Amino acid sequence: MDRATALPERDVASRFAEDRIDGWKSIAAYFGRDRTTVIRWARERALPVHRLPGGRVGTVYALRGELDRWASVPVNGADAGETVVSAPPALSPDPPATSAPVAQGRPRPRLLAILAALLVIAIVALVTVWPAAPRASGVVLPADPAVASRFLMARDLVAARSPATLARGVALLQAVTTAAPGFAPGHAALAEALLLSREFAQQDDAEAFDRARVAARRSLRLAPDLPMARRAMGFIAYWADHDRAEADLQFGAALAADPDDALTRFWYGNILSDRGDHVAGLRELDRARLALPGSIALMTDYGWALWAAGRDAEGRAILDWVERAHPDSPVAHECLSIIALVEGDFTAHARHVVRVARLRQGQSLQRDAAGLDRALAAGPAEVRRVVTDRAVRQLQAGADPFPAVAMLIAARAGRWDAVATRLRIGEARRERWGEAGILDRVVRLSPDAKVWDALIARRRI
Repeated sequence: MDRATALPERDVASRFAEDRIDGWKSIAAYFGRDRTTVIRWARERALPVHRLPGGRVGTVYALRGELDRWASVPVNGADAGETVVSAPPALSPDPPATSAPVAQGRPRPRLLAILAALLVIAIVALVTVWPAAPRASGVVLPADPAVASRFLMARDLVAARSPATLARGVALLQAVTTAAPGFAPGHAALAEALLLSREFAQQDDAEAFDRARVAARRSLRLAPDLPMARRAMGFIAYWADHDRAEADLQFGAALAADPDDALTRFWYGNILSDRGDHVAGLRELDRARLALPGSIALMTDYGWALWAAGRDAEGRAILDWVERAHPDSPVAHECLSIIALVEGDFTAHARHVVRVARLRQGQSLQRDAAGLDRALAAGPAEVRRVVTDRAVRQLQAGADPFPAVAMLIAARAGRWDAVATRLRIGEARRERWGEAGILDRVVRLSPDAKVWDALIARRRI
């Protein structure tokens, strides 16, 4: 469990506030340098300066702890007289050990450790290139300082991606949109927070999509070209509506408005990978990695995209590393639970599923986890039976709109009758499914790959 999850929400928020330095001028003053110098450091030496994604000019900020760690690492080839000395840090508790936020960089020592780990296991090196020029957000903050402060705090909390910080971030953004209903980025940020709550907290999918759709539409009525809102609508179009064309349209509009938005490329890369456009998906994820070095969320999804593209060893190595270094990452456990099925290890699959349930804290997930705990105590045969029976029931009822994992379980257990039943249900409903990497594995396990590939191809998004 993340430490942030166990802390009172106001303590989490206050830590962000105490550690934050806003604006190039204040960051420069922290080092006793001029504004031009710190901008150059951000461009050439990966000074960890952050921005709200979505535009070209506006507010940037940095975190004191990251600046201090950056300053402590000598850089070969630095100009004479450019030794960096940061201000002495204020005495405060350690920052919350959350999963790395997408919208924040990570400290350079952590990044070097990541590189060393990945190089040792002979996988692709993580490139830590900062964009050619630092770009700040195009968001113009509300005139009311209290509302502006709530908005910035909410963005930090949402970026931390723990159940506690997401809940607090959503609450703050609701307050922002109530106090400043004409502030389009507030509505877009609320939509984004709700979408992330599906994955990292206990927000119900249907409710999250409905509320996020309302918030994103309100944002677009106020600012039709706002990239954050377009990105949210593209996400909803694909994952909720299974509308590939609309998703492409919305992400295309977001990238046209801001080609350098790393989060847009991150989300779009995931969608391209999910539908089987692996080359394009990895290209978008690489573009995001250039701007978000060290992001654990991005590294996790990149590892999954590699595995989905058939680069199994590389993808598995990254996901294994994430699990070891960040055991509270629910997405890493979810990915590894699926890979365990492909490898025929039902016990490892069940253990990862139980871990996901504990981290996401949803009631239905907890019930499933309790059943798996009992099966794990009984032994591998019981685990296989419980996992298979549940998947077969889901397939026969057509209960899951994303049936690829259940189909993989049934395929592993030789229950092709259940797979065929779900395909017939999908045909009758005219469903479209993503999860291309999983469906590809189902085909490989099938008794007649040509026949099953043709049947499954009819349902691919």
